[in-house]
Amino acid sequence: MFSLSTGGAAFLLFQSLEKTRTDFASKLDKTRADLSNVSIKVNGDITGQLTTITDKMGRITADQQQFQHQVSGQQQTTEALSKKMEISNQQMLQSIEVLFKQKGRERIGWVLAEVEYLLLIANHSLQLQHDAPTAITALEAADSRLLDTGDPGTIESRTQIRDEIQQLKVLQQPDVVGMAARLASVIKMMPLLPIKYAQVNTKKKIADLIDKKASHDTADLEQAGKDFLHELRGLVVFRKLQETPKALMTPEQQFFLQQNLQLKLETARRSLLLGQQTLFLESLNEAVQWLQEFFDLENSHVKQIIEELQNLQKMTINSTMPDISTSIKVLRSYQKELEKQQEVEK
Repeated sequence: MFSLSTGGAAFLLFQSLEKTRTDFASKLDKTRADLSNVSIKVNGDITGQLTTITDKMGRITADQQQFQHQVSGQQQTTEALSKKMEISNQQMLQSIEVLFKQKGRERIGWVLAEVEYLLLIANHSLQLQHDAPTAITALEAADSRLLDTGDPGTIESRTQIRDEIQQLKVLQQPDVVGMAARLASVIKMMPLLPIKYAQVNTKKKIADLIDKKASHDTADLEQAGKDFLHELRGLVVFRKLQETPKALMTPEQQFFLQQNLQLKLETARRSLLLGQQTLFLESLNEAVQWLQEFFDLENSHVKQIIEELQNLQKMTINSTMPDISTSIKVLRSYQKELEKQQEVEK
């Protein structure tokens, strides 16, 4: 009984396993069929896509070849244009260089002419007027103009100009301007100086004093009277004469004396500015003599002016001026070299 039961169970188990195997095999076959269909489809799609890609690659290759051909043609055109532009640039640069040389030489010529004029001013100021500051200013202006040109050919001229500037800067110059100012101050005081032998218009002076007294108010009458007496006493001056008195000068003679004295002092001032030592001393000497002979030596202003003029007589206005003409010679030599170069190039 037990064996039959066991055999039945085994049979049922076998059938179940067989069914499972059959089902599994059926599913496996179906899966394989599905995979085959999928593979066929995928292969078809891939083949189609590969064909499409191949076609596109072919077209791209053709386009690329055409583009390369166009680029090659463009490069040839560009190279031809570059050569033409290079030739044109060279021709243009040559033309510009020629024009620059012509215009540059013209400009250099004008600048050198201007520098020559400044050097001449410096020489005239120094030699004719003994004016070292003006000469230095003219030389510095000439050096600045040469610097602006940037021309290496002017180095020798600039070196000479700088040497001459240094020579003038160390030159010991008298204070001509200060001396001229002192003389101008003296000239202004001339009309105020009292003349020793001068006529006085007493009647006119007394009439002026009376008018002045009458113009005062009654409250100031006492003070006005004192002032009147004081000025009236001034009309009479007592002096102890050490020399024989001379004839009194008329107002007209006094005027001409003062004018002539001022003229002498003006001559001294002009000779001072021109560096004329001899004429300067002669004019001062005559002015001092006239002051001592015709003017009141007891007056403090007269004494002061005589002392001032005597101090000026002790000063030397002439000094040896250095030669600054070498710079002009060097500059003119360079100008001739430039002219020869221009003639050769023509």
